[in-house]
Amino acid sequence: MIKDSIPVFQKPGLTISVSRDNDSKIQLESRGPFKAIAEPFLSVMNKRLADEKPAKVTDDSVFPSTWLPPIPSPVFDRLIKDEVKIATRRFVPETVSIEVTCKYNPHVHKNYGIAGQKLKQIDPPEPSADQIKSAIDQALEMGAVVITFTEGDPLLNNNIEELIEYVDKSKAVVMTYTWGLDFSLEKARRLKKAGLQTLLVSIYSTKPSVHDKMRGIPGAYDKAVAAIKYGLDAGLLVTMATHLDKDRVGEMEDLYQLAKKLGVHEFSIWETAPTIEGVKQMGAEGRKKINEFYKKINSHEGGPRVFSNTIFEGQMFGAMAGRRWLHVTTTGDVWPDPYIPLSYGNINEEPMAEIWKKIRKEPVFKEKRETHALYDPSYLRKVRLANDWDFRDIKDDDKKTKNNSNNQK
Repeated sequence: MIKDSIPVFQKPGLTISVSRDNDSKIQLESRGPFKAIAEPFLSVMNKRLADEKPAKVTDDSVFPSTWLPPIPSPVFDRLIKDEVKIATRRFVPETVSIEVTCKYNPHVHKNYGIAGQKLKQIDPPEPSADQIKSAIDQALEMGAVVITFTEGDPLLNNNIEELIEYVDKSKAVVMTYTWGLDFSLEKARRLKKAGLQTLLVSIYSTKPSVHDKMRGIPGAYDKAVAAIKYGLDAGLLVTMATHLDKDRVGEMEDLYQLAKKLGVHEFSIWETAPTIEGVKQMGAEGRKKINEFYKKINSHEGGPRVFSNTIFEGQMFGAMAGRRWLHVTTTGDVWPDPYIPLSYGNINEEPMAEIWKKIRKEPVFKEKRETHALYDPSYLRKVRLANDWDFRDIKDDDKKTKNNSNNQK
């Protein structure tokens, strides 16, 4: 039995409603002479809602993913409005990620010329609360529906609760990463009270020593696990995230079992973007394994849902960088996403909306892509040259290795 439809978006010529059956299945429907504008987005969402388990279901809402606003909600209404604009080629940065601390921030380490060293707290001044609030205000004005505090451990910012509370929850949901370095159940409860929706905790291996080594901090694994437990106890949505490259896809099942044991709402798999060396890019075989794993887990009840940017950005909506996503660094520079260290402007010098226009003029962001922009050779070269990176490709590296091997014979 279908419950009464609830209108979530209305404008002349187009009405979009949401209905929910007794099994908590959500469906979206459009009516009116302009319904064709919304159909691409609605068809993708309806297929996922029908075929996949949600991250969480309450009496009032369904959370299709920890990365999305609940349905129905005022924020989801804004998401639909954004998607209607995007359908007419007026792209909106629906997700805006903001760096709020320099501590343990890999981007700051690179800027200060100490990349590759063990992470440590360093001296550059933290971004001011005014700069961060300005970024939030401008992002919401442009239509953002997800504000994510990211890079390093954002909870080390002394104003983090104030910043979370500052976001208008009728316009955007708030997410934050944490390494768990300065966390407790009491702090988790304060974050919940301030309006945090989702706590994101990355775990790179089921082996504590491996995770600690990747973090460069003894005990980092135990702190991450504790952070997950605190977040769940406080009633937050919690996702355990990991980054996988072609060499680590085989660890996916073990990491999922850890996520299941901990009881998180979602296990998030992020495909590693091409690196300076470019030797661990995700290939077709790895993506196939992720796709099969995603479908297997999400088609069965029980256990955490799986989120995969390989599928969400690839098959569903296309790569988000420069199309549905922008990123603000500690210095106010604006990048297309956190993985593309290329500034198109600074919010301390010009409006975010004007910077977004410059990003949108970049050819690589014009058409839908099923892989990250850094897989485009010409754009990767542009980014590498801007950062004075080595721009050899994989074949160059393989050829060099082979030549060295032959010379040693």
